[in-house]
Amino acid sequence: MDGSKEKATEKKVKRSRKGTISGHMYALAITPLVLFSLVITIIGIPLLTNLMYRSSEKELHDACMSTLLLMDATYPGDYRLKVNEQNFNDSLYLFKGDSNITMDYSVIDTMKKSTHLDISICFDNTRILTTLTDENGARMVGTGVADQIYKTVYVDGQEAFYHNTMIFDKPYFTYYMPLTSSHGNIQGIVAAARPASDVNKAIMKLILILVAVALILAGIMIFIVIRVSRPMTHAIENIFKFIRDSSGGNDTATLDESVLSRHDELGEMGENVLSLQRSMRNMMESDPLTGLFNRRSAHRRLGPIINKAKNSQDSFCICIGDIDFFKQVNDTYGHDAGDDVLVKVAETIREHMKNCGFVARWGGEEFLMVFDRMGLIMAENSLWGLLDKIRALEIRYDNYIIKVTMSFGVSEWDKEQSLDSLIKTADDKLYFAKKNGRNQVVSSIGEEGESENSEVTEIDKLLKSIASGAREHIPAPEDEGGHFENLSAKELEDILSGKADEEAAANGSDLLGQTISFSEDSYT
Repeated sequence: MDGSKEKATEKKVKRSRKGTISGHMYALAITPLVLFSLVITIIGIPLLTNLMYRSSEKELHDACMSTLLLMDATYPGDYRLKVNEQNFNDSLYLFKGDSNITMDYSVIDTMKKSTHLDISICFDNTRILTTLTDENGARMVGTGVADQIYKTVYVDGQEAFYHNTMIFDKPYFTYYMPLTSSHGNIQGIVAAARPASDVNKAIMKLILILVAVALILAGIMIFIVIRVSRPMTHAIENIFKFIRDSSGGNDTATLDESVLSRHDELGEMGENVLSLQRSMRNMMESDPLTGLFNRRSAHRRLGPIINKAKNSQDSFCICIGDIDFFKQVNDTYGHDAGDDVLVKVAETIREHMKNCGFVARWGGEEFLMVFDRMGLIMAENSLWGLLDKIRALEIRYDNYIIKVTMSFGVSEWDKEQSLDSLIKTADDKLYFAKKNGRNQVVSSIGEEGESENSEVTEIDKLLKSIASGAREHIPAPEDEGGHFENLSAKELEDILSGKADEEAAANGSDLLGQTISFSEDSYT
């Protein structure tokens, strides 16, 4: 059992670490940009490499052509090899026309200086003139070219470009071109070379530039995405926080105004969430029939009032009121009529309590009233005024006018008294009011169990209880007879018990304007 709980907790923790909505949105927006940059870089590297190879090939080709043209302009005539028979070693000399160019490096050195390329002129397959040097700085005169190059260029008469030529163990980019005579015969080879390291450095530089450009573009796009989507993600986070706080029981949670000011689906979502919060708050705090605060909400609202009273000289009073003979209203006219009575009484109390405090439906036909920053005398006087309004109510139901009264018990809070004790004291006073004639406000109970502030006599209580019944909504007859003070004790008892109504119904009499009294107390 404990293991399953630990697994559930671990799963919950893991789920909470998966990230936020804004994080997912940023990931969805940024990931394609990063992938796009990677694709551009991956595709761009071979493209740049190929571009550099082509550029090097063209550069080396142009260098070979320039060398040929410059040699032709400097030394007219064809190339020919001449043996010096007078020399003991039978030395070979390269002539161009009538000029001996065997040791003349002026043209190829000028080309290297201007192009930074190594130039070689070969007769047959042997380098006669070259700018290539070994590790000691000596020119590589007399060295030959590879057999494959010799066959392709000298034998087949084709130009060739290589990016992996090894010249004395050093990689070069090379270009070879046939050296032809005026008669079209191939006499040798002209070559241009660049160290591969130079080309690779240039390629790497371009790749770095490409990566930098891709990163800069991705950064700019990410900045734009974040800048544009931040208000949206902020709104989503605010909505999420609002829903989380509300679902956690925080009914005072507020939604950021920036969400409500949006003119899109998120703004509409925020309004709907607020509407849902209001509906949930009404369901949690309000009585569905009367619209008053319910018992739970009353307890919550009493907390700040008590804390404020503890830290100040202000006091407050709590009153519990009950509708007299409410059970008889339900039994006589039905529960729909009882609901109408509750609604009308609730409206009257709520209107009366606007500047005094608040009222809540405590249960059934009971109401709890809180008089904030008000002493017992002021609260009692206010309740007598409320009772007059209740007495004057005429609640119309079908063809009847229902009139009711109420009983109230009110107590003032003592700093040493708990809330439950204060409510019980008010409830005890209400019980006393119900047992001693109803239709009154009781703020204190004397030593002998009598109310010290009752303003009505026993006769008045009796007559008011009788008058609390309902009258048919038909004008009373003009005959002034039938007043209660003219009835005998027996007749009065029959009216109170309802026996007179039963006899009248049995005799089929139609008593217009007959007062219907309720003799059974509904207070429990």
